[in-house]
Amino acid sequence: MTDRKVTGFEPVHIAGIATTHWLPEQHAVVDELVYRAVADALESASLNRHEVGLTITSSMDVYDGRSISSGLTNSASGGYLTDSYRLESDVGTAIVAAAQAIAAGDVEVAVAVGAYNPESATRDGERRAFLEQLSNYAFDAHFARPLGLTAQATYGLHAAWVTEQQGVTLEQLAQLASREITTASGSPRSMRTHAVGPEDVLASPLVSWPLTELMLPAYSTGAAAVVLASPARAARANSRGAVITGVGHSTGAYLETEEWLRDPGASSARAAAAAYRTAGIPDPAGAISLVEFTAPTTSLYDPILAALGIDKDLPLESINPSGGAAGNYPGLANGALRLLEVVERLEQPAHAGSTAVVHSVDTITGTAVLDSTVLVVEGA
Repeated sequence: MTDRKVTGFEPVHIAGIATTHWLPEQHAVVDELVYRAVADALESASLNRHEVGLTITSSMDVYDGRSISSGLTNSASGGYLTDSYRLESDVGTAIVAAAQAIAAGDVEVAVAVGAYNPESATRDGERRAFLEQLSNYAFDAHFARPLGLTAQATYGLHAAWVTEQQGVTLEQLAQLASREITTASGSPRSMRTHAVGPEDVLASPLVSWPLTELMLPAYSTGAAAVVLASPARAARANSRGAVITGVGHSTGAYLETEEWLRDPGASSARAAAAAYRTAGIPDPAGAISLVEFTAPTTSLYDPILAALGIDKDLPLESINPSGGAAGNYPGLANGALRLLEVVERLEQPAHAGSTAVVHSVDTITGTAVLDSTVLVVEGA
């Protein structure tokens, strides 16, 4: 573990992590997915449900197809007859909240679970159109619901601005997408299982000019659960070989500003600054040797990576070694998947004692109001 300044945040142990299988669409309903992920995570940590003091679920009614949908998932997450609540954001936010509850001494064991399997009868291209319609609904209905603007539209607008105003070429974006997808193709969790070249990226279907399908995330569905524990309780559990030493969260600006277009990494920078301050790390570029971050498009790769303050000379194999969202992006469960990728690497001898960063975003409104979470994770 790296040398840290003394802060008010006590390290929180990762006792267990589990996910369901990742599929384009699950036949199981959301509460079934949540139950499977939480049960497996608790079993891996050798903990029982009655030991859980708090459960936090990340899901959205608009995806689940019913109001107050957490009424179905509370029991499945272990929240029956205990403290529980739901956040409508990426599961990274739930992990931050669970870690803070443990660090504050409120509970000894907490579970954060993310579920993503939008209820829809549509398939393939129609399903994408349906999800884009939901994205438009998420924009402020009273003050700033722009006609026709969706997450993918904001991605296209940003990519167009990058290529026209900052001199980035489509070939460079395609090269980056090719590298990420090829890296991801060797992972058993990847939704894209074949290596591709830049020419394949450029030839893939156009989604939102100038972005093609392979420049966007590889969407999947499923659930993921993270069991966190205090140091004392983790010592008696079958814990994983990593601890969370810093947390940060920030929400991006609204449409009336230009941050969503000109500086989409701003919320990630604020979240990272909070995480490094919590972890007592004054020089992240010198301390961080591994990062799993979420770039919803290839044009957002460099802005978000720069926002995290990572050493620009860090070896490529230490930056998104899983391929990131280009290999698998399970919606609201993404933050837990990114954490799992980091924990598995920190448990390897080559990364023993290293310090890593886990970054995730909630993408329902694209680059607008970009909700970002950052975790500092150290090998135990």
